Amino acid sequence: MIRDLVRKEVLASLLSLRFTLALLLTISLFSISGFVFVARYRQQSEDYWKQTNENLSKLSDNTGQLNKLAFHRQKFWRKPKPLTLCAEGFERYLPNMIHSDIFIIRPPNTVGRDNFLLRRFNDIDWVFIISVLLSFLALLFTYDSFSGEKEAGTLRLMLSGSVPRYRILIGKYLGALIALAIPLLAGVLISLIIIATSKIVDVGPADWLRFIEILLLSILYLSIFLLLGMFVSSRVSHSVSSIVILLLIWAGLVVLVPSFGSIVAETSVKIPSVAEFRNRMVETIGQIDRDAQAGKFGKNAYEVHEDRNHPSNNPPAAARYWNTWSASLKKLREERYNQMLAQANAGRNFACISPAMIYQRASEAIAGTGIQRCTGLYKQVKRYHENLKQYILDKDAGDPNSLHMLFNCDFAVESWGAISKRPVDFSTVPKFQERDPKFSESLQLAIWDIGVLLLWNLGFLAASWVSFMKYDVR
Repeated sequence: MIRDLVRKEVLASLLSLRFTLALLLTISLFSISGFVFVARYRQQSEDYWKQTNENLSKLSDNTGQLNKLAFHRQKFWRKPKPLTLCAEGFERYLPNMIHSDIFIIRPPNTVGRDNFLLRRFNDIDWVFIISVLLSFLALLFTYDSFSGEKEAGTLRLMLSGSVPRYRILIGKYLGALIALAIPLLAGVLISLIIIATSKIVDVGPADWLRFIEILLLSILYLSIFLLLGMFVSSRVSHSVSSIVILLLIWAGLVVLVPSFGSIVAETSVKIPSVAEFRNRMVETIGQIDRDAQAGKFGKNAYEVHEDRNHPSNNPPAAARYWNTWSASLKKLREERYNQMLAQANAGRNFACISPAMIYQRASEAIAGTGIQRCTGLYKQVKRYHENLKQYILDKDAGDPNSLHMLFNCDFAVESWGAISKRPVDFSTVPKFQERDPKFSESLQLAIWDIGVLLLWNLGFLAASWVSFMKYDVR
């Protein structure tokens, strides 16, 4: 019986004008998304490999002396990912480059070809198309599920027989879900065909698995709006009332709540301005200099003469002074970065009142894009920073002519021979390479949001069930 009801609903949807328009619009947007992504990915890949090879070349040039390698400032670039097709996560406007030496990691920067004036425009990725367009289409598929049938008199006719109400509810839900899945699958398939035939985007087996998971997540998200439409339709007597109410709810959940996220972030979490941050750095350096003058680090801590044996030189005190200086500035930059991250997360957490934002955050976690990827790249650079520093210390330990004092003053380090000047083999030097999170790690990051989307589904399913059981069909 349920199978017959599902077949009836699917056929009715396939023959409707809204299905035809949904199919054409979805295919068009997914096609545009695929072509735009391929063109952008080509340029990003060219830029990435050019910049990465330049960084490796400069790293190789500084292996002639270990002390020069220690002070060489590298640039680490974010690698373009095929999964940005699904969830771009505003990566064009997030920091894409981090530069550091073994003493200080500079704050992530945004460097590239993008126009900052375009930041107010969303990217046409899968998440945007599904969270906005298809969620609206889902409401169009179910806004008249019961109220429309009641106006036509067919609902009373169905219930006059022996068909239980719960079967009608399940039949309408599954029928609408299948009908909506057709344009979704068609659009996704065309998009994947475009990138697969481009021979530019390198898609691995793990990426295909993530594509499938995001597709299943999308169906789970759209199911919420199908059930929402059925619930509202079971609470009113006229389809016009149903669509008006649903439009207001949709605008609130998909448009307004995500827009308020930045307002909540800026008011709830304050971060110092650039001028305030610089003033704090100046104050910190001034305090360190006063401590040095007071002899906290030892006699003549900030005296640097080219002659290693000059009587005013005090290498151990200088090392303590400069290491304190580097550590203090590194701590200040880390605090500011964490404050910015906390502010961004505050806005996203508020916006996750909306299922659209929950869906976006889960998709970004699975795809490995967005803010989570930005913070992940920063953590990887920090680990590489420590590995390279340990490599230099290990190499320096084998030179008997070195003072074995590594501190952030290149002039003193070179003049005094504070660390070794021996050459090192470039092949043994640690090189940075961004590591994508494992599938299990991505799924773990998204599991909470997936659970919340399931709760949204169960809540609207229960509400629709209870409401339709009491629905007056007269």
